[in-house]
Amino acid sequence: MDTHVLGTKFNVRSYTTEDRHVTLVQGKVQVTNTNSLSSVVLQPGQDLTYTETGEEKISRVNIATYTAWTEGMFYFEDSSLEEIMSSLGRWYNVNVDFERVELYNIRLNFWANRNAHLDEAVELLNKLEKVRVEYQDGTITIKHI
Repeated sequence: MDTHVLGTKFNVRSYTTEDRHVTLVQGKVQVTNTNSLSSVVLQPGQDLTYTETGEEKISRVNIATYTAWTEGMFYFEDSSLEEIMSSLGRWYNVNVDFERVELYNIRLNFWANRNAHLDEAVELLNKLEKVRVEYQDGTITIKHI
């Protein structure tokens, strides 16, 4: 994708293992799909998602979900545990292991300080009492309660 800034604040999230996002905070951006050459101009509060299959989707979003990292926070709203743990694993450079596949889809609201030690994030996740989270020897393990 090609993103043209038209006087604005925006966020781009593009990791090889996840959908790509352009989220507009204020102003305007024009995003062009470099494969199809189709373009869209985003309005504040909109997110354009490009999936791995090439599907494009524009939706209204809570901007904090995409920009909290700029203020040193993890912020997830109704997100899958798989998405949350993927971000934590990438940030803290640790492996994540799920005891059971069905735990991937547990939906949570979760926020934590990115600059705190991993132990604090683990403790906060455990306080939610949805799963048991353990950290040992460079691996976070997610277990059923």
